[in-house]
Amino acid sequence: MSLPLHESRVLALIEMGLCREDRELAERFEMFNRLSAPPRPEPSLRLCWVLTAAILVAVLVVGAIAAAVSG
Repeated sequence: MSLPLHESRVLALIEMGLCREDRELAERFEMFNRLSAPPRPEPSLRLCWVLTAAILVAVLVVGAIAAAVSG
């Protein structure tokens, strides 16, 4: 649900006031936020392969340049 900025600010101020007054409520709210947060997406296998290939190519290029410069 999307609220206008003004209404979001008012709700945030109310939340801050309640949390200051009632520490137990603040702890419950924090736990709720942790439990209701969407899971973090794990990196895809394809992305891992692409990054591994890019690192390998970079190492090979740097090695080839170092070999050319030294000899």
